[in-house]
Parts: sequence; structure tokens; C-alpha cells
Amino acid sequence: MRTVKDNGIMRLLLTFLIIVGVMAGVYRPSQTAKAAEDFRLWRQMDSRWGNTAIGGSNVRRSGCYITSIAMVAVASGARDTSSFNPGVFAQQLNNIGAFNYSGGLSSWASVNKVVNEISIDSANLSFKSSDRKGKAAEIKAALDKGSYVICNVGGHWVYIDGVIGDDVYMADPAKDDILMFDAYSNANITVYQLLKGKKPYSGFTPLYTPAGKAPVTTSSTSTSTTTTTTTTTTTTTTTTTTKATTTAKVSTTKTSATTAKPVSTTVTYCKGEYYCAGSRTVTVWSENGKDTAAVLEEGNIVDVTAVNGNMGEVIIDGKKCRVKLSELVFAGKELDLVLGDINNDGAFNTYDLALINEYIISRSRLPEGVSVLTKSEIAAADISGDGLIDDTDVIMYLMRICN
Repeated sequence: MRTVKDNGIMRLLLTFLIIVGVMAGVYRPSQTAKAAEDFRLWRQMDSRWGNTAIGGSNVRRSGCYITSIAMVAVASGARDTSSFNPGVFAQQLNNIGAFNYSGGLSSWASVNKVVNEISIDSANLSFKSSDRKGKAAEIKAALDKGSYVICNVGGHWVYIDGVIGDDVYMADPAKDDILMFDAYSNANITVYQLLKGKKPYSGFTPLYTPAGKAPVTTSSTSTSTTTTTTTTTTTTTTTTTTKATTTAKVSTTKTSATTAKPVSTTVTYCKGEYYCAGSRTVTVWSENGKDTAAVLEEGNIVDVTAVNGNMGEVIIDGKKCRVKLSELVFAGKELDLVLGDINNDGAFNTYDLALINEYIISRSRLPEGVSVLTKSEIAAADISGDGLIDDTDVIMYLMRICN
């Protein structure tokens, strides 16, 4: 027999189910864009928009697809970085209720509704080739026709900057690597999408020169080398009272190669929280470096307590372990979140409830020291104030949402 308390909870649950559909798309997080930046440096975990809610997720966790499309919007001239970025794009899509509960787009047509000048021109296209060279050729053929390309590298989307030889240059929303086949396994690169932009794709300038690659400044859709052609024409005309004499036109053409200086970068890692991005798993090693302590999947977060070169120290199940920081993404500084507003979208709603449920479920399968929420998000989720995230918090979320 149900008690009065049980009946009250059931009524709350029923009310919650009714309002789920009503609440989708009602939030409008504040977002501003930063001027004069290269769109290829946009990262989905950027603190300016990483916590912007998209469906039941946020840009940091699930924003690789819309970040890649935002890059197309700028690359094609449809938008400018002074007033547009992934956060602005996410907000505009939110305003029309474009996201499903997992953070994906309910309809590809929503892209064109928000940015009229661009559209997704194809469904997911499977590569006809299985090897790196063939896939690079397929991508280049699409670029040569003026299409923009985004590629799925195994559960994660990247913007294709261009192709030089067999090298596919990308802008990755999750990390700084720019050579797609060096950063991701060829076996996981199976599908891509074509997009139509305001202006056709016409070439690119690599963000920097990768180690071991010949320096290049610009690659057009018709050639992978760069030349500068200068034509000088001199014409002299002399006139007298009896005749006019015109010298022949002399044209001088000079061709010179233009190259860029290689850019060397030094990466310095710091203590703090890092998370696994993309479909590639990351191994956490025991302190001796021989045994596997944990395997991180997409969205998993660890807290790095010490750094030695590119290795970070983490505590897994109470033991010191090591993880390669170059394989993870820094989650940024801790945020001071409002209690209950886990995704920092300025609202207390079902999306926060989805995150807290995900966290509770994940604890049964993840080792201690691995989480799906940051420390700031966990603190915001503890609305009961008892230091635990459990069913008590879920019920309090339901009560507050229904109220």
C-alpha cells in the first residue's frame, strides 16, 4: 500500500513528465563573442561557452558538431568572429528548440534556419576508399567543387581546413592537432558531411607548419603548391609631326615560391581537471607505468594533482596513477556555479536533472577518481547540502522544477 509520501512523489513524477516537453528550448543563456580571433582556434570546452546547455548536455560535452558548423559559417563569409562563435550559435539554435535531449540536432534543417547562408548539403557520406590516400582524395574532390567538409573521426566531428597531398588539415573542436590522420585512427574515419556556404570553398592557409612537413602558406582548390606571379608591362609612345612610333610591349613574368616560417609551439600543462574528448579512449597507468588503472572514455573527467612534463598524477581508487596529458583536454578553471544550475545556463530545469541522473548512474561503473561532472558541477548538484549526490537531490530537483 502506498503511503501519503509515496503518492506525493508519484504525483511529482507525473507532473515532471508532463512539463518535460514544455521546457525544451525555453532557456536563453547570455553569450558574447570575442573579436579578431581565428575561428580554427575555437574549442568546445572554451569557458565562454563550454557550459552553454544544448538539450540535456552542454557544448563542452557534445558541441563538436555545432562548433565545426560554426567554423563553416565563418570560413564561408556568412558570419564574422566579432559577433559570432559556437556559444552564440548554440544560443540561436536553443532559441528555436533545435536540440534533442542528448545534445544533438533534431533536424539538420535547423542550421539553415539560424544561418540562412549555409546548409547541410548531404547526409552522412561513407568514404568509398579505405586507405588514407583515397580518403584524402575524396575530401579534396569535394573541396575542389566548392563544398565545405566536416568529418567524423569516430564519434567526434572536426572541420576540414584543406588537403595537401595525402595530408588532411583540420580544425579540431577538442584539441590543437591539425593533421587528421596523425591525430585519429584511419579505421575510425568513415563518414563525412558536405556543407554549402555563402561563398564556395576556395583554399586555406595552414594554422602552422607541422613538424616534418614542408612549409606552405596557401593551398587553393586547384593546386597544392603556392606561387606568386608578377607581370610588369612597359609601353612607350613617341609622337612627331610626321609619324608615330610605338615600341613593342615588353612583358616580364617572375615566379617565386612563397613559404612560411615553421612555427614551433611549447605546451605547458598545469594541475586541474582534464577530460577525455572524442571516441579514442585514454589509458590511466599505475604508478609503475606498467599496469592499467583505468580507461577513460569520452566525457570522463580526472583531477590532475601534480604534473611532470606531459604526464599528470591522478588518484584512482585511492592510489597514485599517471596519465598522458597530451591525450586529454584541460577543463579550465573551476567555476563558481549557482546551486542547482549544473550547466550554468541561468536556469534550474530538466537539463540539470538529466546531468545529475547521468552522474548517479555513472558512479556504479566508473572507478573512484573518474567522473562525468567537474568538481564545480558536483558542488552545484548537491542541492540537499549533505555532501552527497543521491536520490534525495533528485527528489528535491523534481520538487523545485514542479513547483
